[in-house]
Amino acid sequence: VWGSSNTDAWAVGDNGTILHWDGSAWSDVASGTSRRLRAVWGSSATDAWAVGDNGTILRWDGSAWSDVASGTSSGLRAVWGSSATDVWAVDEDKILRWQCKP
Repeated sequence: VWGSSNTDAWAVGDNGTILHWDGSAWSDVASGTSRRLRAVWGSSATDAWAVGDNGTILRWDGSAWSDVASGTSSGLRAVWGSSATDVWAVDEDKILRWQCKP
């Protein structure tokens, strides 16, 4: 679970499940994958990342989640960043870093 405020939070899970909290209720949001998602992190309400099995990486742009190529088929377990342009993901024995445009 990760949130930018008390009216904007995300939770991820099995079968590509992504839930969004708007301050009063949780709602399903289409992820475009059926893979298990294991972690979510964001830099703002319009920039969030989710990672999971088989190298799955998804990015939220404020309106939809989209695939990001990871270059690995390993199960990604955690994601964190220092900003919208510096994001890290880890599996059991690798660390991946994306320096990207916001």
